[in-house]
Amino acid sequence: MLYLLPKRLIGIFESVFESDLSPALRLNTTWAEIMFNPDLLPLMFQIFWKVRDIDELAHHSLNCLVQLATLNGSVMNMEDAKMKYLHTYLVNFLNLVSSVTIRKKESLGVSNIVRKLVTFHASDINKLPNPIQETLLDEFARLTCHFCEGAAHEDANFDDNRFFTDAFENMLEAWTEMTGELTSLPKELHHSCATRIFDKYVQCHLAAPDGNRKNCENNDGGPIEEDMEDSDRTKYRDQLQTIGSISRTILSHSLPVLYMILESRTETLINMLSVMQHRAMNINEAAQLDNLFEDIHWTVLIARHVICMDSDGETALIPSEITTHSMEMAKKGVSNIEASIKCLANADAKYSKLDILEQCDHIIRISYSVMRLASIEELAISMKLGQFMSPEVGSTLMWFLKHWCLSYLLPNESYYSEMSPVLLACLGRDSECSKIVVTFILNKIAVNLYSFQSEPVLLRDTVELFSDMVCTKQKALYIIKTESMAKLLNLTEQMQIGVLPPNILRGVYKGLALAGVCLNDPTENNTYYDRILSPLKVKFKTLMSQKNFNDEQVQKLAIDLMECFIGIAKGSQMSSVDTLFGFMAPVLAELPAFLTIYKDFQVIVQLILEVFGQCAKYMLCYLRPSDSNKLYESSLATVQAYAKCNINRLSTESFAEESSCQDLSLVLDLLTFILSKDCIDLCANSNNEEITVTASDISLFGLKFIMPLMTLELLKFPNLCTQFYRLLVLVNDIYPEKIVSLPEDMMCQLLRSIEVGLTNFGTDTVQTCLDFIQGMASYLFRHQTFDTPFALALKPFLKLLMDLVLSYQISMDMFSSASTTIYTLICCYQEEYQMLVQTLIQSQPDSLTAERLATAFTNLTLNVPLNCERRPKLKFRDSFDKFIANVHAFLLIK
Repeated sequence: MLYLLPKRLIGIFESVFESDLSPALRLNTTWAEIMFNPDLLPLMFQIFWKVRDIDELAHHSLNCLVQLATLNGSVMNMEDAKMKYLHTYLVNFLNLVSSVTIRKKESLGVSNIVRKLVTFHASDINKLPNPIQETLLDEFARLTCHFCEGAAHEDANFDDNRFFTDAFENMLEAWTEMTGELTSLPKELHHSCATRIFDKYVQCHLAAPDGNRKNCENNDGGPIEEDMEDSDRTKYRDQLQTIGSISRTILSHSLPVLYMILESRTETLINMLSVMQHRAMNINEAAQLDNLFEDIHWTVLIARHVICMDSDGETALIPSEITTHSMEMAKKGVSNIEASIKCLANADAKYSKLDILEQCDHIIRISYSVMRLASIEELAISMKLGQFMSPEVGSTLMWFLKHWCLSYLLPNESYYSEMSPVLLACLGRDSECSKIVVTFILNKIAVNLYSFQSEPVLLRDTVELFSDMVCTKQKALYIIKTESMAKLLNLTEQMQIGVLPPNILRGVYKGLALAGVCLNDPTENNTYYDRILSPLKVKFKTLMSQKNFNDEQVQKLAIDLMECFIGIAKGSQMSSVDTLFGFMAPVLAELPAFLTIYKDFQVIVQLILEVFGQCAKYMLCYLRPSDSNKLYESSLATVQAYAKCNINRLSTESFAEESSCQDLSLVLDLLTFILSKDCIDLCANSNNEEITVTASDISLFGLKFIMPLMTLELLKFPNLCTQFYRLLVLVNDIYPEKIVSLPEDMMCQLLRSIEVGLTNFGTDTVQTCLDFIQGMASYLFRHQTFDTPFALALKPFLKLLMDLVLSYQISMDMFSSASTTIYTLICCYQEEYQMLVQTLIQSQPDSLTAERLATAFTNLTLNVPLNCERRPKLKFRDSFDKFIANVHAFLLIK
């Protein structure tokens, strides 16, 4: 039978095995006789059967089967032969997977077969007889469940070889596409398979007896480490999204499963709190509590992806399947508005479980369960048991409510062709129930800020919930006038200094600033912002009047105020920027001197730099010229103060490189954001003010102060290096004339930085430096300004680049970019190029090598106009490739 496998086909397979991304097996009609031989596919599957226990061969044999699943091209143009091939393949594949238990090492290959079949042949599978389609769907569902169990086992054992996990994700990817293609099968079969997958996924994430999740040894319910934050919701995001999509096809099953789990776990938690109030837990009860929290955490994760879709960069909407399901429930009399409203209005854990839950809308019932869980934390605090609550669960609940609020709370009805009357009655703008929900959530935000001040991840999700609640004008207008909002404002004002973790106060004040955008009435607007800003103004005056800046409480006040100012900047919008910058401008004017006072306190220095950076990022594009100048002046004074402090320090003591890197990164951010004003200016009312200073002037002047600080050692930090050189190229792209007219000392510093970038760093930085040189050389050629100091200073780069290329000191990947840069320099410095060529030729040790080199240089520019136009540049690039290949053949053989 080996005559079926000619060496050409074997060669194709071998090349595929050696590649990271297996390409499809795309063949033309000359392969038809071989590929459609009825004995080929049975033979290939039989070979896998035979070598399955030999690891060295099994892998290659399985990869052959994967490639055969991708067969396409003109060889598949014959419909009958194609369908027969697909039928034969599927029969053999189904016989394989139904006869054996797929092993761990085989799982990835088998899942790849499924994914390839669906990708390349989904529409053709739909043409096959229904019995084979039904068997196929059933086996694919069984494999998905099997791989799901294996993936859960790998997670529990922290297995580095995650074959089952990758296989499970491949199956999920295939599943969503396949269910959309196999339209000839009854919906009941699709729903049955979807139910099996959903149930298995839920089961794998629940503890016994309802599930089979293995207890993780490090699941102790302690504080969430910030470097591990969001591990589950980000690590398993793709899985959760697909499970959510599958679950929305079976909402009458998936939603009851989820709310029943949540309700049972909620009652269990309440009972455990009652026991803990009277006595200490034993070891078994503590383990039970950990398992309970993990069950809740995963159930809420899944529920969020079922009822809400990810909406990054898009408007969050209620999924259409959810709307349809809610309307059908109401139409059938399964749910009613009164019961649903009563559930949401009584979600607080201090109330006992309601007896009307069975009449409640399923989506509202999920929401009720999550809100009830959130209120248990407050109940535990009142029982002096708050320390036993899981920060991870608290964080997950806030994350759920954030997405739920974006989609469901106070929805914009104009975005929908139809809406569920039940959901509108519970959460619409004119609903009394929505007021209760808003009050509940704002109170919960206040409780978290007051009671969980040692949990940065939980608080981060809490303030993100607040910011997202008020980010749309329609919702903010409703929320800002509630009594709960006033209470939250009071809490914020009365918060003790230094009690909140970093980045939390900025989140709170970002939300407060965003909320005020909805107030169109000038009096209301001014009153609201005065309420927020006046206490900060008083605190800042108190800070500036202090005599002992080394006092710990004074430093905490300084840190808190900087965080508040950052939040105000981030919450700025076009309609509020005049008010907010009117408050910020006097503060910014004081900060350069303040930075000098706190020059030895890195946290405060970085916060000051960040205040300016965020003002430039979020405010500057809306500011009129006079206000822009105020920001420019304060920013430049701050950069100058920072540089002055640190130049002196560098000359007297060893500087902490990592701290310097972070500081300089913030300075570069500031200069980059300022420069963007010249690209994006959204000032609504400039009153025809004259622009006397441009953003590029400020950025370049700021660079003058910090370039002496950009040492070679600091530039070895990749992010800082990238930021620095990208800023140079950005200035070059927007205002090359500014660079040409720089003072000589700064011009020399800048070009020295470019030289360092070409010779000391990786390809990204080299590319940026090449872009800079080419951009400036093109500018010089267009304006024929070859006698300026800058043109003279740029001239040595022609020789430098030629030397770097000829000596292979630049990566070969950069040769193409280097060649176009060299061409542009040759256009500018033709005489210098001829002198450089003659020098290179005369330096050769023998006449034969010199003659060959001369010929190579002649051919390099032969018939290539030196006019900096695109076509000649591309022609030179091609010639340069040949030139390099030619001269390296004899220049490097010495």
